[in-house]
Amino acid sequence: MSFAGNSVDKSVESDIIKAGSDELALENQRYGRNKSTTINNTYIESGEYRRKFDNMTDNSEVNRSLYNCAKTALKHRSGTAYEDMYWIDSVTGRILLSVTDSTDERAIIYTDKIKKAILNRQNVITLHTHPSSMPPSVSDLNSCCKNGYKKGFIACHNGKIFGYTANEEVNERIYNMYIESFLKDEYNEYDAQMKALNKLSQTYDISVWEVLCNE
Repeated sequence: MSFAGNSVDKSVESDIIKAGSDELALENQRYGRNKSTTINNTYIESGEYRRKFDNMTDNSEVNRSLYNCAKTALKHRSGTAYEDMYWIDSVTGRILLSVTDSTDERAIIYTDKIKKAILNRQNVITLHTHPSSMPPSVSDLNSCCKNGYKKGFIACHNGKIFGYTANEEVNERIYNMYIESFLKDEYNEYDAQMKALNKLSQTYDISVWEVLCNE
């Protein structure tokens, strides 16, 4: 997840800030379906998937917002390499901000206006999608730390969900060094990233976990 520029429009009625237009987002959605990033709609609509959100936080309103945002984003971006992102108030569950028209593959670009909109906001929880269905990246963790987010969640296109917190920035060079080491040991990309994150959590004040179904 990276940060740079695009236009922002604020809805006064809903107090939700969206980048660009829904029409553009729909147009992007029409360009070529990627089978590897197409969601299993039956699973996303299942009770098993919904129960993953039951204990994501200790606030049922926040959990409901996270669930609704995840489903909306996954259905919107199914079959594409684009991401959607939401910022949610951890007290009320209200959506503070959303970006649903990103035209950068596997990235959410922060504009100056978006940065200003979230500046000094307290108790923010974020949720964004990962078309590649990979766990949090080092930029996700560092974004969480830099912006003072309480917690972040990733809704993967394969149905997995990851949570993460970060109270200090991670050295990206060290992270990449760990990844390369595990890849050389013949771990696949997913396992190499998970092992690298686990290694980093031993020396940095970060936490990453997979959100599992609450039976």
